[in-house]
This record gives sequence, C-alpha cells and structure tokens, in this order.
Amino acid sequence: PARNGRSTMSDSAIWSMLVAILLGALIGLERERKRERAATLFAGVRTFTLIALLGGVTGILADPLGVAPLLLAFGALSVLVSLGYWRESAGDKLGATTGVAALVTFGLGVLAGLDAYVPALAGAVLVTGVLSLREELHGLAGGLTRDDLLAVVRFSAVSLVVLPLVPDEPLGPWEVWNPRTIWLLVVLISGVSFAGYVAIKWVGAQRGIGLSGLLGGLASSTATTLSMAERTRDAPALAATFAVGTLAASAVAAPRLLVLIGVVRPSLLPYALAPIGAAFAVLTVIGLWVARRQGETASDIALTNPFELRPALQFAALFAVIALLVRAAQEWLGTSGVLAASALAGITQLDAIALSLAERARGGLDPVLAGRALGFAFAANGLFKALLAWTVGGLGLGRRVLPALLLAAVAAAAAGWWGTPWIASLLPPAP
Repeated sequence: PARNGRSTMSDSAIWSMLVAILLGALIGLERERKRERAATLFAGVRTFTLIALLGGVTGILADPLGVAPLLLAFGALSVLVSLGYWRESAGDKLGATTGVAALVTFGLGVLAGLDAYVPALAGAVLVTGVLSLREELHGLAGGLTRDDLLAVVRFSAVSLVVLPLVPDEPLGPWEVWNPRTIWLLVVLISGVSFAGYVAIKWVGAQRGIGLSGLLGGLASSTATTLSMAERTRDAPALAATFAVGTLAASAVAAPRLLVLIGVVRPSLLPYALAPIGAAFAVLTVIGLWVARRQGETASDIALTNPFELRPALQFAALFAVIALLVRAAQEWLGTSGVLAASALAGITQLDAIALSLAERARGGLDPVLAGRALGFAFAANGLFKALLAWTVGGLGLGRRVLPALLLAAVAAAAAGWWGTPWIASLLPPAP
C-alpha cells in the first residue's frame, strides 16, 4: 500500500509538472513574439516555461515541506524580475508587463503543482489573451472619453450599489408592484444601451448594432427596441442599421420564449409553436431583407454615450402601470379575461406572461386558450414596439420596422387563434 501511495503521488507530480510546462510555454510563446520585435524583454518562451515549472515544483513541495520553498522561490523570482525591469528601464521604453506576467505565470504554476489543473490552464489562456490584445485594448482605452468613464461609474452605481438596496417585497394594490423587479428593468434598459454602445465602439457601428440587437433580444426585445430608437434619434443616418438590430432583437425573443415555456411546461410547447413560430418567420425574413438592403457606412459618424436614466425611468413607470392594469383585468374579468390580460401584459414584457400562462397550464388552464393568449401577447408586444420605434426613433426607423412588426403581430394573433386549435387536433388526447 505504501508503494501504491508513493506511485500515486509520483503520477500526480508528473502531471502537475507537465501542466506547468504547458501553461508556461503558452504564455512564453506570446512573449517570445514580443521579444523578437522589441529585442529588450528579459524573458522568452524558455524562461517562462521554467518559471511555470518552478511554480509547479514549489506547489508540489508545499504539502511535505510547507510554504517555505514557495516563499523562497517567489522571492528569488521577484529579484530577477526587478533586475530585468531595471535593465529595461535604461532604454527608451518603460513597461512592466513582462515582469508582472512572469509573476502571474509562477502563480499559475503553483496552482498546477497543487493539482488545480483547470484553473491553472484557464488562467494561462486568459493571460495569453490579455497579452495578445495589446493593440486592441490600447485602442479601446484611447477611444474612451470622460463621458464614457462617467457613464461606467453611473451604471455601476445603479446596478451594483442601488439595486441591492431596493426593497424586494410586493407593494400597492393587490401587491402588484415589486420595487426590486421594477429597478431591475431600469438596470436592464440602461445595460442594453450601454452594451450596444460598447459593441459599436469595439467592432464598428454596423456589426456592433446587429450584435447588440441579438444579445439585447435575449434579455428584453422591448428594452432593446427602446434603446435602438433612442440611438436612432441621436444618429439618424444609422436608421437602417438600427432597424436591423431592432428586428433581430424581436426575432430572437421568439426562441427565448419557447425555451422558457419548455422548461416550465414542455407539454405547452406545441400550442405555443404556432403563434411564436409564425412571428419568428416573418421577423427573420423581413429582417434579413432589410439587412441586405441597408448600405449606410458609419465609420465617420460620432456616437454619443447612450447612458441616460430618464428614458429608462419613464419605461419603468409605464411597466408599473401596465402591471396594475393586467392584475385589474384578471381580478374583474376572471378566466374570460385571460386574452385581454395577456395582451396587456405582453405590451411591455413577454417573459412574465409566458411563464404565467405556463404555470396556469400546469394548474389546468386549457392549452389552446394558453396558446391563443401567447399569440395575443406577442402581437400586443409587437404593436407596442412598432409605436416605440416610430415615436422615439422617428420616421427613418419607423418606416423600416413598422411593416415587419405589424405583419408579425398579425401573424402571431392569427396563428394563435386558428393555428393552435388545428395543432391541438393533430395531437394525441391527453392520458
């Protein structure tokens, strides 16, 4: 047994050293390329490999000998890094990136020596990525303005400081308002706008807007539409590009809803497929057509930072009013008010009504009625987004997205009303 124990420890040590060598070589290859160009760096691929291996060995020795070998090795490496920095500082350029990378590589090697292979390798990949993106990161930092930095601070305060302090309890008539939920909507709207702005600055206006539309639609297509409309008002020349982002957000909302329904109530999926699938098909076809036709170039258009709380707060207030109307319709109309309540709820937010219908279907709600209600909710949401695009974004955005959203709304309502019963007739009777 002792021999088997020593064999196991030996195997573990060998794997630790191999992982340390691998991660050190990965980081060292990037530094070697930089070394060949600068001809001043004190460490290349071999040195970084040995630094990681040193960390791995001290990590292995930490179990039988304690932290003394680790501290001695780290101290010796720090001296070498300091000497290398002193030598490089005598030249024209001053930088500590390679020295810091060496210390981080040693730490990753220690992780490998402690058998934390996955964190060590993941850290090596991240370090290599950061070192490789030097020009891109410097370009992004160079493009930041004082307003951009202030926007980051304001958004961080809204999302990380204020949000945890907002009460998370129901208030108002029928306890329909939850301040935490409403403030989350404010954060979401602001975040969608800010993420889109960052994407635009990172990859360029046309690709950034389409990407932010897709990503925003995964969170809230309504919030993304408001964001795109606000951005169009600031940059009317990008109306066609923002229209693509708006339609992309509305289209991607459809599969997101199907996933939510599938998680909560899988048996409702066939009934939801008709209205949601019809709207998705319309939005995808027209969105691709608009994307092919839009030809604006945005490289010379100055975009201002989009972080504004006023539109987000107005939208949150509207959400609170709609939530109260939905609950009133449910209380006063009962089961017969499901369609009306669903349409009202779908105006500003689709996820809540979709999950609510899925839960009610679990409790005995007719799935055909639930499918029709989903169609009405999707239609109402499309009409509301069309109104937002036209009134906030102006004629340039409105004339491009209004036909698509109106046609998708009609398709969702019609498919829900007539398509859902037809699908129900094809399904086997419930056991």
